[in-house]
Amino acid sequence: MKVAIQGQDYSFHDVAQKQYFGGEPTELIKCETFKEVFEALDRGEADYLVCAMENSLYGSINEVYDLVLKHNIWIMGEIYLHIKHCLIGLLGAKIENIKEVHSHPVALGQCLEFLDTNLHNAERFEHHDTAGSAADIKRWNDVTKAAIASEESAKAYGLEIIESEVETNKHNYTRFVVATREKPDSVDVCEKTSLILTTGHSPGALYKALGAFYENDINLTKLESRPIVGTKWEYMFYVDIESGLQEKRTQLALDIIKSHGQQIRVIGSYKKDSLPNVS
Repeated sequence: MKVAIQGQDYSFHDVAQKQYFGGEPTELIKCETFKEVFEALDRGEADYLVCAMENSLYGSINEVYDLVLKHNIWIMGEIYLHIKHCLIGLLGAKIENIKEVHSHPVALGQCLEFLDTNLHNAERFEHHDTAGSAADIKRWNDVTKAAIASEESAKAYGLEIIESEVETNKHNYTRFVVATREKPDSVDVCEKTSLILTTGHSPGALYKALGAFYENDINLTKLESRPIVGTKWEYMFYVDIESGLQEKRTQLALDIIKSHGQQIRVIGSYKKDSLPNVS
């Protein structure tokens, strides 16, 4: 089983795929960018992709939503991961001696309060991946350089955790989706559905579409608008609803939307994941 992720071993994407597949042996297709992850699935180099879509502190990852809209994928699952960031360095490194901090830009953004308070004089450098930045710290062998990455990365590369849980808010979650190229034969036990909605450019078009979910007692958990490339001020909408594709109420809602002349493309139906408990 081949799984494409952004990053490398011990990255949060790696942690997410291990959580979803439950320890089944997987061969990782390690990509530097989200675009490469989707292309690996397209080319058949990977059987599945695991990709972060949104974070409770950072918000939506717009690049990923655009890739979802562009590529033909089927979302088959989701994972909510509690993200704990650590400041890690070489053995014996001390925070007062750190001159450089390296990590993925999203991770740096999630730790701004800690960095501004404790390392305001340290220069910050962006990397493709948190785990990759930890690997670089090991390779550079310089006690004045540190990375923000996972505890797993510190253990894997023989590094020391200088400070743990350096994220600004401890309730820091990332939602990952698991996708494949084709819709499976059965979606009998699904609780959540993802779809792309394209409305007409007229007053009340979106209102009518969303009203179909309300009329059928379906809760929306995500509504993300993205521009339609090549048109002026027209948008597609990524929508998550808490209802499986196999449910009658879902089919009724979709029929109503189509009756208004709106375009619907279902891109996944799956079991919903729960947020981990955080003390």
